[in-house]
Amino acid sequence: MIARTTAVIEPGGVLGAVRCVPPLTLRQVRPAGRDGAERCELRLVGTAAGPLAGDDLALSLRLLPGARATLRAAGASVAQGEGGGRTLAIRAELGEGADLIAEPGALIACAGSRVEVRVEVRLGAGAAVRWRELIVLGRTAEPPGRVTLRWDVTRCGEPVLRQFADLDPGRRGLTAGKRVLACALISDPAASVRTVAESPTAVAQRVNGHTVLVSVLEDDAARAVRRRDDLCVRALEGP
Repeated sequence: MIARTTAVIEPGGVLGAVRCVPPLTLRQVRPAGRDGAERCELRLVGTAAGPLAGDDLALSLRLLPGARATLRAAGASVAQGEGGGRTLAIRAELGEGADLIAEPGALIACAGSRVEVRVEVRLGAGAAVRWRELIVLGRTAEPPGRVTLRWDVTRCGEPVLRQFADLDPGRRGLTAGKRVLACALISDPAASVRTVAESPTAVAQRVNGHTVLVSVLEDDAARAVRRRDDLCVRALEGP
């Protein structure tokens, strides 16, 4: 299956345009919080099975200058079945002063599956992004699948982060024998960040003065998320 879902978010919490193709379906929900009226709240809903073998799925978000949006998943994505790779690409383009919080949801790579995940973020001047990813290799008590994760982040056309991670259970040195990767990217010109090395498998790495990449390898997804979120807070505390 080839599926392309796109959305354009305007200032004032307005969903200006949206086009959805299953299994990647976007739904706008009632915003919450003090800035709710100014922020577009979106939920990513899986309206079909996937990613399955051979799938090529892509989600594209475009935030106009000054727009604010939150993307969260309604549930996990489960990559089932052997044979054939599958691609899940998410691209976000943020105009000047735009703000995006993104949590696309957990990706569970079941036994025999191979998934290529690509995250591309293009930031304009003054734009801020807080992005969280969660990858689980295999369901409980089953062999793991394989996932590759590529980050491609630019600001005003200049590279900020280029990273490729091959989560191959057969190469234990890459995953330290763990089955869960929880990571986060924070890039905000208004923030000041630092490196925090909690352990060999839990690190917040300062990319530049306003950008940090947090990575946690764990055996338990809930524990990985807690450690990741704690590192995010500590990395933003400053020196």
